[in-house]
Amino acid sequence: MGKTLGILTIGQSPRPDGLARDVQAVLGSEVQVIERGALDGLSREEVDALQPGESDYRLVTLLNDKTPVQIAKKPILDRLQAHITDLERTCHADATLLMCTGEFPQFDHDRPLIRPQESLYGVVKGLAGEGTIGSLTPLASQLSQARDKWLSMGCTGVALADADPYCDDPIAAVRRATERVRSEGASVLFMDCFGYDLRMRAAAIDVFAGPVILARSMAARIATEVVQ
Repeated sequence: MGKTLGILTIGQSPRPDGLARDVQAVLGSEVQVIERGALDGLSREEVDALQPGESDYRLVTLLNDKTPVQIAKKPILDRLQAHITDLERTCHADATLLMCTGEFPQFDHDRPLIRPQESLYGVVKGLAGEGTIGSLTPLASQLSQARDKWLSMGCTGVALADADPYCDDPIAAVRRATERVRSEGASVLFMDCFGYDLRMRAAAIDVFAGPVILARSMAARIATEVVQ
């Protein structure tokens, strides 16, 4: 009997940017992927009410009509928990992958729940060794919270740059940001958002002289170890 992986985004499902497709490509056809989103069922007015304030942990994601939105983390935690429970109890998911590199609290779950931030950051930290980490994040307003996370892991040599994966020309944005962190001596590059896709990774590889870690594909590989 085949296995089932629940993928849970912080936006709306189905994601219009091929997120589930890219995860499925890594997992292979023997694993069924079921997608859910924290903002599923909400109107645009209800989504707008979740916009972050000055002190909120800021997240950026997509609605299923391709509209990018910024939301605060705290108001969606209960919705994420409800989806985790439903994926396990109703959809019988063998594991759930939270498709966001942001920092999240513990959730209640009976089967494996993959919160990718710690594992992905750990891979990048290990690859960098004593070298400088290059990290791309979507918005300039997210750079300080990204720096704080690296510092909490003991990483002081970090070159950060913003590149919006949801802008009109994300390839150009990624190339510019990659050139910036490369010029600051980064030896490994982390594309720190599930909005970055394989095309954007290819653009970064073309510019960067070192390993390029893409959040969505690396997280899918971790999930493969869990469900297969």
